[in-house]
Amino acid sequence: MPWANGLGTTIEIATDRDSRHSQSIPWTWRLSIADVPNRAAFSIFAGVDRWIACLHGKGMRIERNGDCEEIPNSGDALSFAGEEMVIGDPIGASVRDVNWFLHRNHWQGGMRVHRETGSTIVQGDLVVIHAVAGTAGATIRCEGQTITLAAGFTVQASGIVTIDCDPSSIMVIAWASAR
Repeated sequence: MPWANGLGTTIEIATDRDSRHSQSIPWTWRLSIADVPNRAAFSIFAGVDRWIACLHGKGMRIERNGDCEEIPNSGDALSFAGEEMVIGDPIGASVRDVNWFLHRNHWQGGMRVHRETGSTIVQGDLVVIHAVAGTAGATIRCEGQTITLAAGFTVQASGIVTIDCDPSSIMVIAWASAR
């Protein structure tokens, strides 16, 4: 789908997009992946808290409030307000990032990219896990249920969620709690 500002495209991974939402707010949360081929301004999302991390490529710098910083490719994602004027500048070719959007009147949360072997635990009213890569995938445990999440798939859960990753896994883990 096209970016809100028309300067690129994104793949919507998961959302609560629903006809019950108003036209001005078609969703209250969204996880998406975007290819960033060129330097461009980010779309403005008033009332939305955003998180961003780099999935592929050499990375990306963003400019905001007169400062320049590189977005992380693992660990906690960079967060900022959707109203901020932000410019993304990819470092080299084939840069792909992941974005977590939460309408701040509805949710508070965070996002991280997990690239190492081992377990991580998150908790929330909403937990969205997207397996970007991995040969064996990841084992997800929540409320007495266990599933294996293969690369390219996404799961939505709630409560306390444990994610066990294989050595080649790249997992996007996003969470939110209702306000």
